[in-house]
Amino acid sequence: MLTSLDIVTPTYNSVLRKLISKLMFDTMRVDIIKFTDIKLKQIVYTNRSGRINWKKIDKEVLAQRNRLLCNRKIELPLNSGYKRFDSSELKTRLCTNMSISLLCRLQDKKLCVGILDIDASFTGLPKHLLRYTDNVVVVTKETDIYTQVSEEILNETGAPIRLSKSLKSLEICDLIIAPKGLINELKIKKNAIVLTTKKPKKVYDATVVYDYKIELSGELESVCPKNLSHTYFASALYTMCHMYKLGSLVPSLCVSDNKVHTPSSLKVLMENITDKTLT
Repeated sequence: MLTSLDIVTPTYNSVLRKLISKLMFDTMRVDIIKFTDIKLKQIVYTNRSGRINWKKIDKEVLAQRNRLLCNRKIELPLNSGYKRFDSSELKTRLCTNMSISLLCRLQDKKLCVGILDIDASFTGLPKHLLRYTDNVVVVTKETDIYTQVSEEILNETGAPIRLSKSLKSLEICDLIIAPKGLINELKIKKNAIVLTTKKPKKVYDATVVYDYKIELSGELESVCPKNLSHTYFASALYTMCHMYKLGSLVPSLCVSDNKVHTPSSLKVLMENITDKTLT
């Protein structure tokens, strides 16, 4: 079962109404929603008094307190066992999906694509990328694992990948994919595009995309709690309910520093990079 919590604090136009509200009781609504083979308990607590009764909420949250679905704006009580659900599993899939989708849109075999995969967690990615480019370099510590992967790809498709333990090998790449985040010492080609999952501490001249948004439809859209984003709700379904079909979605929007991109706008940025390279 999934459990979501929303805390609603009414606003009042007059001081009198505000004072009266403090004398009113808080209310709590609990709905159980069933879809596919999943149960979702939605808790909506209306805080009129200004004092949240967490003991009342506890009776409904129960064992879900350490993976509660809620908005970041909700301040969970300290030292109570409450923990907001958070997972990067779906986010890493959206990152790699975005890279494949972008290359598919570009259809430019000359693009230099780098993968930063230190612990060889994404060995299936190069094969997908090599459908759209002839130039893939993988930086990893696990070169033995990737050597076997490289040989299998070469025998199956005839396409080679370059392996390296040095971060310098990524300096010439037009597109860098780092599903687990960047390393601060990494040097990046100016105006390159980087797809990752964590906002880097270092400021780069490149376009570094680190967050991804998806839109649910149909039944999943209708059952998504109003206070939660579709991406966050999908992450819970993917990680806790094993709804792995969501791992095939391509982001509709992605975020870099103070900018929001679409797949089409990223394509334009990448085309500008390659045009400059050719001139």
